[in-house]
Amino acid sequence: MRRADRRGAPRQRGIAAVELAVMMPVLILMLVFPLYLGRVFWHYTVIQHAAQDAARYLSKIPASEMANPLRAPDLAKVAEAIADAQLTELAPGAFRYGLVVTCDGGLCLGFNRPAVVRVNIQVLMEDIFFSGYTSLTLSLTADVSYPYMGK
Repeated sequence: MRRADRRGAPRQRGIAAVELAVMMPVLILMLVFPLYLGRVFWHYTVIQHAAQDAARYLSKIPASEMANPLRAPDLAKVAEAIADAQLTELAPGAFRYGLVVTCDGGLCLGFNRPAVVRVNIQVLMEDIFFSGYTSLTLSLTADVSYPYMGK
């Protein structure tokens, strides 16, 4: 009686291994893509906060200091240092980020009181998950402008 059962039943051995082999790339992508997307959002949040903090600092400097040609470039450097300090936690890869601080669309030279201060940060983020298979780099930009509020 046992022989009849064996001959009549279809062979099922190894099908689970084949199904796993077929579905494994899809499962890996379903795991890695949310991790990559989370990393992108984290990088963007960090550069956005760094740009906001630097622009906020620059917009609240007293007008007497911003109108001083000897002092204004140093204050712009302090705003850059504020952004640099926050961007040190990022690991964007081989590319260094770009950081531009401007007053009324130009350099903060201090010859007049600016109406608008702006901080622009640009980061090229490399893919760490598929670095051996793709050369995916993503450009993230934070551009923050504040009206000058110094008194």
